[in-house]
Amino acid sequence: MRPGKISLLYAAIAAVLLGLPGVSAADSMTPLQKKLNAAVVILAGQTEDGGLKMLCTATAFERKGDIYRFITAAHCVADDDTDHKRVSVAQTNWYVTFDEAGLKEFHPAKILYVGYQSRGDDFAILEAELKREIPVIPLAERDGEKGETIDNVAAPLALGKQLFDGHVSLEDLDRPVIKDTINWWHAMLLQVNVGPGSSGSAVVSRKQEAIIAVLVGNVSFRSSPNVVAIPVSKLRRFLKAVKCGKYEWFDEDGAGRSTNAAPTVNQLYQKVLNRFEKPLEIEPLAK
Repeated sequence: MRPGKISLLYAAIAAVLLGLPGVSAADSMTPLQKKLNAAVVILAGQTEDGGLKMLCTATAFERKGDIYRFITAAHCVADDDTDHKRVSVAQTNWYVTFDEAGLKEFHPAKILYVGYQSRGDDFAILEAELKREIPVIPLAERDGEKGETIDNVAAPLALGKQLFDGHVSLEDLDRPVIKDTINWWHAMLLQVNVGPGSSGSAVVSRKQEAIIAVLVGNVSFRSSPNVVAIPVSKLRRFLKAVKCGKYEWFDEDGAGRSTNAAPTVNQLYQKVLNRFEKPLEIEPLAK
């Protein structure tokens, strides 16, 4: 047992024997985990009846003044219009919330860029103005390696932000895991707990203290889940292309308005559920 853990154990025993306050849950989190927890929000979309539906998780990775940018998954906000080879963003109002105890505060959010999922670019970038200062988690300079330890804060089933840890089990899924608009060829596999609503959450390397991937779903067979995340190298290529105006599958001004294929929030919610509740039936993985 490491010295730090022994100290915490003795402190907890002393607190019980002497009637002193115990070690708080916040003290059990590392500085990186505290930073990540504070940078994470839950993404919600406005439904047709005016309500809000919690969809996915997003993480702040850039800041300019009071404007923060968050990374999440494309399937949380859009569908592929495969007939026109374009991204089709749901036409609704978007909000982010820190989901703190007590009165919930929702901050309006704007979608900046969305990837074409059929290419494996399951990324979306949101922007929100906040009157509070929060940390940002930078993008890593390299992808994760097999065995690399990770932290993840997500809100599966909209039960609140939860802390998970695990490791990279495979750095490169070198086979065509493709079905409909899902394209997980050259994705990363993880061993970490997930559920519907974990989509879009950041996979953070403890070693790099940065985002190495974006969690998008899982492949399961006989109760043996393989969690899938899109690596940061692909995210960096996507961001470079859209910022230069060279990403042909997304038009910032016309996304979601050029066709009649724009999905509803309820359709997106079902899509998020399907990523985690139903196994992806891929022939090469059936045996």
